[in-house]
Amino acid sequence: MATGFLQDAVDLCADALTDANIVWAHDPGQVRPKCVMIELPDFTVFARAVADIRIRLRVCGFPPGNKAANDYILTTVDEIIHSTPIVIESGSPGTADYGNQQLPTYDLVARIGTNNR
Repeated sequence: MATGFLQDAVDLCADALTDANIVWAHDPGQVRPKCVMIELPDFTVFARAVADIRIRLRVCGFPPGNKAANDYILTTVDEIIHSTPIVIESGSPGTADYGNQQLPTYDLVARIGTNNR
């Protein structure tokens, strides 16, 4: 199992989604419609002690991306923004390929700061 400050950031997102009763996956093989894929983090390190971490949270709807799928996606995005401690920097609609199916998504960028001292 992974350890360290990057895994801690992923765990923070996973724990917050779990507490909000939002289904999530961290393994592309486990992604299904109506879940949030927690992508691997991007990061910038300053002076080896402070890191600025960004994690893409991909809210996955069900194909073909009709009104019902969009309603689920928008409601889940709202829940993440207003019902979790996750700080969302930005978001944009998109699509993603998981399990040989193209899913409608809303890609959120969560921003996490850490001090590694």
